[in-house]
Amino acid sequence: MSTAAIPRVLIVDDEPHIAEVIRLYLEHAGFQPLHVDRGDEVLDAVKRLEPNLILLDVMLPDMSGFELCGEIKKQPDPYGSVPIIFLTAKGESIDKLRGFNLGVDDYVVKPFDPNELVARVKAVLRRTMQAVAAQPAAKPAEEKQKHVRIHNLTIDLEQYKVTVNGFRIDLTPKEIELLHFLAASPGRVFTREDLLGYVWHFDFSGGTRTVDAHVKNLRKKLGIHDDWTIQTLWGIGYSFEVRQHD
Repeated sequence: MSTAAIPRVLIVDDEPHIAEVIRLYLEHAGFQPLHVDRGDEVLDAVKRLEPNLILLDVMLPDMSGFELCGEIKKQPDPYGSVPIIFLTAKGESIDKLRGFNLGVDDYVVKPFDPNELVARVKAVLRRTMQAVAAQPAAKPAEEKQKHVRIHNLTIDLEQYKVTVNGFRIDLTPKEIELLHFLAASPGRVFTREDLLGYVWHFDFSGGTRTVDAHVKNLRKKLGIHDDWTIQTLWGIGYSFEVRQHD
């Protein structure tokens, strides 16, 4: 993510009038707006321009914003952790839930008040900056080795590679980071808010849903094993438990 003094906001919208209105309001608010109108241009723009936030239209001509958001989140940091606000005409709760499960930070339904949109951009960036600044001095997973091996599970954070019984498991970068963080501190309980801060490096409304979705995906992909498991502590959070056999 760019560390430039003027925050960069990437507008991804194929409607020229809407994109221009957003651009004008962002400029007036002190941001540096950038614009692309096709989904297939976004990943290159994110890596080349390093925006601080993305305003992503769900209904693009060449691909859905949901699909594009998933592709962005698969990228290694800092690209995969850039905050995203969805812009869409869809207001149904199922669409919002799908967006939050993908890791978006906010969801604005068209037609919207441009001043409200700017306020939401400021709020997301403020939460992101505050969360990074407030990171605890002790970061358990970062203090551990990049390689974690527990029974038949091996996690290599340098190569972003996870194997079970010697077979590679297809995980997203964020799923690998979450698994590594938990497994590096077996038995320690982390709240969902802890995991948002340590693994995602920011907090947002509805964010705990993203943690739950990633844990669900990890369990599905990793399968059930006798020696270890990702344990849910209802009402608290998660821990990586290593089972002791007699």
